[in-house]
Amino acid sequence: MTIHKSKGLEYKTIIFLGLEDAAFFRFTDQREEDTAAFFVALSRAKNTLHFTFSKVRPFGRFSNQDRKIIADFYQALHDSGVVESKNHATSLEVIM
Repeated sequence: MTIHKSKGLEYKTIIFLGLEDAAFFRFTDQREEDTAAFFVALSRAKNTLHFTFSKVRPFGRFSNQDRKIIADFYQALHDSGVVESKNHATSLEVIM
């Protein structure tokens, strides 16, 4: 399901696949819209969020992946004090 189709719906668990900067925040001229869409999707979770990312993709324009932009969101979730996060090599689990 896309982020836009999830608006107004709720689920126990939400999984973000491929949440690298180039995959999610690739359009610099619509950064605010991307951020708003991210928080719409984030707010659909009742209990748990899973974020996955790839360090390297063997195809496409963005073979080396970066997480500088999305790292700010990870840190904000961690600093909020209302979440428990479990860091893994290529994913982050947030338990609300």
